[in-house]
Amino acid sequence: MDFAAQRAAAALIALSALAACSDGSRNSNARISVTPKADDSAAGTVDLGGSTYTVAPVARGGTVSGTIRLDGAPPIDTTAVTRDQKLCGTHPAGRIVGTSDGLADVLVWIADVKSGKAMPIDKRVELDSEDCALDPRVQGAVVGSTVNVFNDDRLLHRLVFTRAGTHDTLVKMPFFSDGQIVASEKLAKRPGIVAVTCALHPWTHGYIAVFDHPYFEVTEKNGKFSIDSLPPGDYKLMVWHEGMGTPIERKVTVTAGGNEKLDIPIKLRD
Repeated sequence: MDFAAQRAAAALIALSALAACSDGSRNSNARISVTPKADDSAAGTVDLGGSTYTVAPVARGGTVSGTIRLDGAPPIDTTAVTRDQKLCGTHPAGRIVGTSDGLADVLVWIADVKSGKAMPIDKRVELDSEDCALDPRVQGAVVGSTVNVFNDDRLLHRLVFTRAGTHDTLVKMPFFSDGQIVASEKLAKRPGIVAVTCALHPWTHGYIAVFDHPYFEVTEKNGKFSIDSLPPGDYKLMVWHEGMGTPIERKVTVTAGGNEKLDIPIKLRD
């Protein structure tokens, strides 16, 4: 059985356990103290929606696409790895992956879309803990998604999921060895950014952006994004990267069958 098949089988087992027991995240209602504090200022307070979205036919939908790039020098990261250096290394994975040509891990979405294409059929996302880092560091999901969390480290981890900008702990997940998987349906119940950290390795960070519509994307290393099948009209395009207190806003006009192209430089603080 190859690696992908093993992962799929493990996910099915985790989902079965979740269906059999409502507390699939192992005492996930309990609140714990973490260092650093549970509210993650790196995520700011970002509104991802909450209005009622309806599915409707999209005749000759348009596209918004473009590139997100770094404006200026990247911030200096002085974070130190303080334990388990044999596996975790001496410096954590940086939050800046990109150059002036393109920036990765940027969340891009349409803020005021009320109706349009159908939501994804497969409402599952995956998060991997490996070498004391989370992969993907930033990802998007729709409301109602199940989050499968894999541990690939032979270390003790205690992942803590909070609603960004608050002290509200949604779920905690202890891991004791590599190969473990925990599935949770509690993380994507409503729109918003879920911040993830490890209570034992506090330099570990990740973010799950939960939307009530399907018009969003996270950039790869080339900084490219494309959001298609939008009903013609005027919209607000929002851009957020870890460390930004508030997202960047751009007004866009979508025409039938058209492609609105943007080039957006962003500055990031230390």
